[in-house]
Parts: sequence; structure tokens; C-alpha cells
Amino acid sequence: MTPRPVRPLAALAGITLACSALAWSAAAQPVRLIPPGKEEPAASGQDSPPQQLAVPPQTNTMPTGMVAPPPPPAPAPQSSILPVQAAPLAPPSTEPATPPATAESGQKAPDFVIQPLKAPDPSSAGLLDDSNGGLGSAMWQGSTRPQALQAMGVLPAPVSGPALRDLQRRLLLTVAEVPAGNVATPSLLGLRVAQLYRLGRLAEAERLGSPPPRELQDPIFRQLPFDLALLKNDLPKACEIAAAGLREDASAFWQKAAVLCRYSNKDIAGGDLALSLWRDGPKEPGAGDDAPFNALAAALRGDTRAKVDTLGPGASPLQFAMLRAANRQLPKDTLDVASPALLVALVGYDKADAEIRLTAAERAVRYGALPPELLAEAYTAAEIPEAQRAGLMANIVAGKDKSVRAAALVYQAARATTEPKTRAELIKRAYDLAMTRDQLLVTAAVYKPLLNNLVPNEGSISAAPAVIRLALAAGETGAARLWRNILLALPPERDNAGEIAAEAWPLLLIAGEDGEWRDSRYEAWLAAQNDLSPAERTNRAAQLLTLVEAAGIAVPPERWDSLLTAAASNDRRGAAPSMAVWRNLQRASTAKAKAETVALSLAMLGGNGSLDVDGQSLATALAALRDLGLGAEARQIALEAALLRGL
Repeated sequence: MTPRPVRPLAALAGITLACSALAWSAAAQPVRLIPPGKEEPAASGQDSPPQQLAVPPQTNTMPTGMVAPPPPPAPAPQSSILPVQAAPLAPPSTEPATPPATAESGQKAPDFVIQPLKAPDPSSAGLLDDSNGGLGSAMWQGSTRPQALQAMGVLPAPVSGPALRDLQRRLLLTVAEVPAGNVATPSLLGLRVAQLYRLGRLAEAERLGSPPPRELQDPIFRQLPFDLALLKNDLPKACEIAAAGLREDASAFWQKAAVLCRYSNKDIAGGDLALSLWRDGPKEPGAGDDAPFNALAAALRGDTRAKVDTLGPGASPLQFAMLRAANRQLPKDTLDVASPALLVALVGYDKADAEIRLTAAERAVRYGALPPELLAEAYTAAEIPEAQRAGLMANIVAGKDKSVRAAALVYQAARATTEPKTRAELIKRAYDLAMTRDQLLVTAAVYKPLLNNLVPNEGSISAAPAVIRLALAAGETGAARLWRNILLALPPERDNAGEIAAEAWPLLLIAGEDGEWRDSRYEAWLAAQNDLSPAERTNRAAQLLTLVEAAGIAVPPERWDSLLTAAASNDRRGAAPSMAVWRNLQRASTAKAKAETVALSLAMLGGNGSLDVDGQSLATALAALRDLGLGAEARQIALEAALLRGL
């Protein structure tokens, strides 16, 4: 029986588009950092950091209003702090300052001299300072400008781990004086805006890059408003931006945009001309013929025989807008090639079926481009016929159904029940399904309100491992500790309470909820691994010791010694990082170059939410972060790695 069309995402689409439209319209300006100094312009990155103005952090939710900048201070000749400008700063005056009187004139020399200030580097702009999560105005000290540009260029995107993603966001948004150097393209500001866009942080990318400084020529400053208009389905505005862009820059990007605008406006001759100009014009290296774009252009022109089988590996808002304007169905591989920003737009695409839109919502939450509350609403809104529910749940229990509809059904059932034991069992089912579908962190974020309202009791002991892990993944360490304490209070043999508590110990230790290392608890944990083969058991122990040390907790050396006799594989997960990244991380860490060390650590850990890197790389990157004073961040990354590796 074919399921009825799902009303699922009609409400979600409206909420998403309304939220996105309001968030993207934010017009607040980023703070511009003024170099320090009272008499002479300070050398870049060498003196005390300048005064900063705090701006609230921006997320991809509807802004609640911007705090107006404070009024400029009363004139004081010794001050070197300029007020925040709503437009790019004008160059300083070139008129010489009036020379001070000398003793020969018979007048007393003044105690100070007013001199013109050097204009600040526009790449120093940001939205975060020390008061709201910034990494410090001096974070680029110790790095040269080429090193800073290279570090920004190797940042991963998209990023599915919340701890990694939050640290990268803070790095990109911090107000900080950048290393000295000539203004060039790409600029540090342009790279930061482009990285925020790739992460799906659209509102923050728009705020940081608006208005674009006149002296910076990065293409992202022109292309970002165009893409945002397309993602909001505002084609008239997008085409207005495209026309201006084409007048200034006849690159392939704007030639393609002209094809969309001409054909969608029924200007067939103009579209043909634009398509011809693009085909005959210069292409970016490796761009090739772009068969997906040609197919989309033919479909938009009205060719019913044109087959749009894929949007290509570089699926963009432009390609999606062409597909939408041609009134075509989504190609099968769209979800696999869509960026975080495009995933949000797919949630509201009425030509996509309900399961595709629901999956798009899941992936958008995975990459931090959509709030988990909207996914919870989507799960709740999914229509599953009553006659199918029992069979679907039976297949879920048997491990035969791993679909997004299964995830929606389990959430609906867990949300509907008020009986603690039943809810705990359903949460255990949700955890098992999440691990099978590689959706642990997303599931934890969606179930967080249900976890907070779940009271542990002796009847729900079997659900304790799932509840503890989901609570830790959701950041609810107190709830996890409460459940573990209930287990410790029970006789160890009762429903395997002792073994469950032992297996939870390393997670709570890494999370900072169990004090320091205890040999007795490590031995209990090892005993709980007896069902594994000797090689698997040793490898698992090596992973645990690596992650515990990565979180900054001392491990007795003899615990490592005991693993040598078993020929441990030492966690050969993932591929080794680039030697260039490794080498530069060592240099930056030794030089205490904070921003560069953070960027290279993120590059080494990668954007994969499973943190699927070898143990040595993980330990090296997290040790570098701890040395910078980012111990809490390193601990959270280690905890997520432990959870995702099934420890």
C-alpha cells in the first residue's frame, strides 16, 4: 500500500523560509579593529590588544535585534580609538600635525602631540570578542600573513561535529588584529566569509561581509548576496545583483547567472546569447564543459527532452534555482552533493517527496545549518498511516528498517508517552537506530528535551547505556551522572547494573564528571570487554587511553606498558593527515601562534563528525589546543570521539 503523501514538511518549510529570510536580512555591521598606539601607529600584533566593542553572536536563527554601537567618546587628544563606522573608513588625513613649540620660542612644549592614525586592516573585523566567545584580539600573533592565509585555506567544511564546528565558528568570527601585509585577493576577511558560507552559517557570513570593504576585491562579497537571494527564492533580487555583477566582472559565474535570469524571464534570445558567451569564454581550471549546467539550461529553455540526472559534484544555489525555475524533480544524488546551505533550501522544495525533505532536514541539522527544534517539528509532522505503524515498529525492533520514517515514528512514540519506563525503552530504540544510521549527535540534539524530563528508576536500567550516551552527546552531563549514580547504588548483579556502570566510566571521566584516573575503575571497564577478542580488546583499550590523555587526564605509564605485550594495533582508524598540515601544526604550536594552531588542528581532525583519524593525530591536535588554554574544547572533542567510536 502506497503511503499517503506526507504533510510533513509543509509547516517546517514555512518556518524554515520565514526564519531564514529574517536572519539573512540582518544589517548590523561587524566591529572594525583599530591598531593600538597613542603616539605612533603600533607594529602589527606586537603591542597590547585594542579596545573592542562586543557584538552578540549570530546563529542561523531569527535575530532578535542588534545592539546599536555606543556613542563615540568625548574628544580627547590622547585617545587613539576611533568610533565604529557604518561605512568603510576614509583614509587618514595627510596634512602634517602642527609642530610643538620649543623652549627657544619661550613657550612650554605640550605633553603630547596629535598625529593621524593609520586606517585599520579591514580583515581585522569580527563579531566576537573576549566577552562572547572570541579567541582573543591577539590570536594572530606569531603568524605571518601568508601563514594566516594558508591556515584559513585548509579549514574543513562542512563540519558535522558540534565541538569542532563551534571552535571553527569562533575562529572565523573573532575580532583580531591580522598580521601585517599588503591587501590582496584572497583576503583574510574574504576567506573567513567564504568559510562561514561553506559551513552553512549564512547569517553570520552576511553580517561579517556587509558592507564589503572598498579595498577588498574578493568575489565572495559579490557572490554571497546573489546566492542568498536564490536560496530565499527571490529571483528578481538575484537577477538584479547578477546584472550588476556582470557589468563589473564578466567571469563564468556571472555568465551562468545571466543564463538563469534570461531564460526564466522568457528571454530566449538573451539566454541563448548568454549561454554562448559562457561556452566561448574562459573557464576556471578543471571546470570542463559542465554537462549538468548545460542540461539545466536546456530544461529551463523549455526542452522537454533534456534529462537532468545530476546537479554535479559542485551543486550550487544557481543550479538549484535553475532546476526550480524549470519545475523539475530533484535528481537522485542531490542530497549527497548538496552543501549545508542548499540542504536548508531543499527542506522547503515542494517538488521533492516527503522523505527527501525530511532527510535534508536531518543533514542540515547534522552540519549546524538548521536548529534541531525544526527537525523535531518535522518528525512530529510526518504522517504515517495507523495501519502501517505496528509493522514499521516491528521492523525497527528487528533492525530491518533504518529509514528516516523509522526515526520519525520512534520520536513520535517517545514524545507521546508519559510513562517513564516506556519512554526510556523508546529512547534506547532511538539510540540504536541513530548508531546504525550514523546520526548519534543529531538524535541527541533532538531528544535533549525528552532526556531532561526522563526520571531514572530501577525499571529502566536496560535503557541506561543509551540514555547516558545520548545525554553526554547532548551536553547534559549532569543527567548522565545521575543515571550512572543510580546504577552504582544498585547491587552490581542486578540487571547487569555493575557492568553498565563500568562501561560508562570512561565517558564520564572524559566529560569531567568522574574526577581523576582510577585504576580500579579501569580494571572494571577492562573486565566488561571480555566478550571481545584479545586483539579487539587491546585496540579498544588503546583508543580509551588515547582519548583520556587527549582530554588532559594523566594515565599511569604502566597502563600503556601492559598493551605492548598484546601487539596492540594502536587504533589505526582513518588516514594519516597531510604531512604539510602536521609539520605546520608543530611550528605554529611551538610559536604559540593561537589562530594558526587552532586552524591547523581543525584541519588535522577533519570535518567528519566521527573524527575518523588515527589516534596519534587526534592526540597531537588536542594537545596543541590544550597548550593554548583550550582544554575545555579539547575535552569536548575527545568526548564526542569516544561516543562516536562506541566506547
